Amino acid sequence: MNGDLAEVVERARDDDLSIDEQHAAFAELVRRFEESAFGWALQYLDNPVEAKDATQDAFITAWLNLRQLRAPAAFGVWLKRLIASQCNRRKRSRPIAQLLSEHGAATNIEYERIERQRLLAAAIAKLSEREYRVVVLFYFLGRTMAEIAGILGVPKGTVGKRLHSARIAIRRQLPRAVRIEVLGLQPSPRFVRKLREGMFDEYVGEYRFAARPDLVVRIVREGSALVSYGGGQRAVLASLDDDTLVATEFDGEGRFQRDRSGHVVRFVYYEFGARLGIATKTTANRRTSPPSNQA
Repeated sequence: MNGDLAEVVERARDDDLSIDEQHAAFAELVRRFEESAFGWALQYLDNPVEAKDATQDAFITAWLNLRQLRAPAAFGVWLKRLIASQCNRRKRSRPIAQLLSEHGAATNIEYERIERQRLLAAAIAKLSEREYRVVVLFYFLGRTMAEIAGILGVPKGTVGKRLHSARIAIRRQLPRAVRIEVLGLQPSPRFVRKLREGMFDEYVGEYRFAARPDLVVRIVREGSALVSYGGGQRAVLASLDDDTLVATEFDGEGRFQRDRSGHVVRFVYYEFGARLGIATKTTANRRTSPPSNQA
């Protein structure tokens, strides 16, 4: 591995090769180390946006100074030092102390922005390795789902499911005011297509919780959207899989269950990962307009 790495480094700085060949070799180095580099930067900064910028600047510095690297096989160790240098520079330039001393409106705005990024970094760090990798590759390194599938050696659909579950996991770690802004869930084109084809009509209907018979949840179709009404709240729904619907505006998740005939009969409701109750389907309801009265 180290021998192969050294060869790539040597190609990237070999002036006997064309500039395109050197760039191709360095692009290979970026491909190999970009995930690790972002992870190092995130540990230093606790800020995904700054970590992304620091990673990019470190790779630029590496490209410009590649001929100064004495041991090509030590590229990874050298890159980590460059990441640390970029992160330390950003820490020193953060205007927190100055802003706090001014006690102005900008102080609160900047502090809240940095705090949101810190909370997001902490939530990302708690993801499983599989979820962490797809989040980093998709949101911060700009890879497409098809590219991620190739990198990880999994089907594209698996990448999509991991992104969905990662968004849910991240949002559960964040305060309500923050999670609404972060990695927002939207009904996917596939979900909308299946909805238009009637594949989610079986979820439409009225549901009641045994522990709270006064609470009625109605799921209806409104054009190309699937919407729930309950407790005075309206929520546009999206899907994680064919038997799980989630609210896009808050952390609510319904895991639907079927009878032996395959018909939807109830859902188990979760918020922030906590199971809150079971709602049983009482009537079918194919109305496309919102119900007139709410519990």
